[in-house]
Amino acid sequence: MPTPTSSLERLNQLKAELASLEQAAIQELMEKRNSLSLELATVDAELAKLTGKPVEGKKSRSAASSSPGKNIPLQELKEMLTDAPNKTLNIRKEGLQLHNIKVLAEANPQLLKLGGKGAWPTVTLLK
Repeated sequence: MPTPTSSLERLNQLKAELASLEQAAIQELMEKRNSLSLELATVDAELAKLTGKPVEGKKSRSAASSSPGKNIPLQELKEMLTDAPNKTLNIRKEGLQLHNIKVLAEANPQLLKLGGKGAWPTVTLLK
């Protein structure tokens, strides 16, 4: 029979894996949406060119402004933190996905610590 500690660790590991898969699916859909938006903008521009009339409707957002950030695995985050000053990274400045980092930190409280204030969260490697 598994010990309660190993069961809890396994549960936390599965939660982190689930969150990682969820974020990968979200990232894939966001990229697909951005690609389709760009394709639609191209078609709209061709229509406007052929008809001589501007296409009405909302303006598409640029791909860069809607980027949710990078979703990275725990091992890659640990490597980044090991090389960082004070083993701390600013999540926004590094272009990382906050939700993913929060899930990893909650699943590994002995390893990662969230910090920072407001819109500038940080993550620190404890070991």
